[in-house]
Amino acid sequence: MPLGETKIVADIAEPKLNGTALAALYRKFTGRRVIVSAAAAAAEFSVVQAASPKDPLTYAQAAEVIRKSAGSEGFVFLPDTKDADRDFLTVCPRPVCGLIDVYNEDDTLPEGDAVITYVMTLKHITPVDAAAVLTKRIGALGTYGSIAPLNSAVVITENLSVIRKLIEFKKEIDKP
Repeated sequence: MPLGETKIVADIAEPKLNGTALAALYRKFTGRRVIVSAAAAAAEFSVVQAASPKDPLTYAQAAEVIRKSAGSEGFVFLPDTKDADRDFLTVCPRPVCGLIDVYNEDDTLPEGDAVITYVMTLKHITPVDAAAVLTKRIGALGTYGSIAPLNSAVVITENLSVIRKLIEFKKEIDKP
């Protein structure tokens, strides 16, 4: 059985975790290693979720609760572009990050045109250069719109229709 389908039948009751403990819990449910930024290590998180034999929680659902908990405190799990089994827990560049769902290239984007945050990992172009090129390409952003460089990625908050265009445009700019 894949790790994400493993069932949890007891409550998760962690009302006060630092970033290092949050990363350890995330690793338990995802199998992914996590590098924790100093800001995340010093932050406080709460992960409380009911589960029972009659209403179990999967590891994948628990991991989503942890991602949302991090987002509600202004932090995000970013995938490492050089190691597929590692993430970074770091500050999200916009406070809206905790209020809007966060996706990356490993996720299936939802239907419709909701506002989301998308973490676009890069291999060849620097995040600063990519953010500048993507911003120029789009022009005016929506009310919640932002494009910000962060570690080895660009964090984009915008409508799905705009994000889909930027994902396609990435193929043109992130080349060796």
